[in-house]
Amino acid sequence: MSKLVSGHEVVVMSDEWLARLGKEQQLYKEGMVKLMPDGWLLPAAFTRIADKIYNFKLRPSDVILMGMPKSGTTWLQEVLWTMLNNPDLNNDKTDTPTPMRSPQIEFDALADSNAWDKMMVDFGELPQSFQDMAAEFSFKEMKSEDGVFLKMCEALPDRRVMKTHLPFCLLPPYLLNSAKVVYAVRNPKDVVVSLYHHFKNFQFHSYTGTFDNFVKLFMEDDLLFSPYWPHLRSSWKMKDHPSVHFVFYEDMKTDTMAELRKLNEFLGANLTPQQLSNVVEHTSFSSMKSRLVEFEGKAFKSDAEKNEGFFRKGVIGDWKNHFSPELEKQMNHWIENNTANTNIIFKGN
Repeated sequence: MSKLVSGHEVVVMSDEWLARLGKEQQLYKEGMVKLMPDGWLLPAAFTRIADKIYNFKLRPSDVILMGMPKSGTTWLQEVLWTMLNNPDLNNDKTDTPTPMRSPQIEFDALADSNAWDKMMVDFGELPQSFQDMAAEFSFKEMKSEDGVFLKMCEALPDRRVMKTHLPFCLLPPYLLNSAKVVYAVRNPKDVVVSLYHHFKNFQFHSYTGTFDNFVKLFMEDDLLFSPYWPHLRSSWKMKDHPSVHFVFYEDMKTDTMAELRKLNEFLGANLTPQQLSNVVEHTSFSSMKSRLVEFEGKAFKSDAEKNEGFFRKGVIGDWKNHFSPELEKQMNHWIENNTANTNIIFKGN
């Protein structure tokens, strides 16, 4: 076993494990690893950039958006970038896809040789904005192991908004002394429903199994970025830190303006009521969904569910349309067991 600068031991997932999961989804070409002792499940390609991420240089003006996948991070990503860089809706980069303006720190690990090779083959068919940025940062000929998206993060002007699904322990240890963190939380029942549709329709995953089996993978920590509870609980312990702000997806959906006012104060953005209204309108579900059409391109299947890209329904409580009574009972038990000694309360039940 190798060891990362963060202190985590790298355990390579067995061929048996890969074969079992690979029956129902496309896995990463280079395999998967677990980082112990916590068991963070990541593409093997992550080990090439893990130390670079841990030693990444932050700026006092930085905002790091954290949270498990499908917890509302893509929505908040656009909200935060617009608040800090485009409150008057006159920034000429506003039509550049969000992931280009606000990169995901560890995305190079997600684009291992399998995904990256495909991306480069189809480079000419990617959005022009991506190609322009590639030329600007001179990474068109680079490989994912070079840390393309990390270099993009480094090159961004202030105020940088960067997203990650990684836990605190894999990020720079001085993070809370150097930047602000916004952590997104969503009812795990809706998280798993959204994640299921994402895995099913995203070309790089192409999940073919049942919903019930997907929920089992979720609860047994056999999905990318697992385990769920250590991620949330380790972050929840820091909720009272002055550099940390939690946003519940359900609160954002119920009263977006109220949550933006809280973010405005936390970020020290000093936006006017009109600017906050601009942000609300610009980052509405329908507005964002329409702007992501070009970027989604070939990433999602072009069948009847092609409109289920990064933005599917965006509603609270959609899990009720997917869970059987028995499955709901199992997940309720799982949630209760893992929140017993916390004051975490999920809405949307």
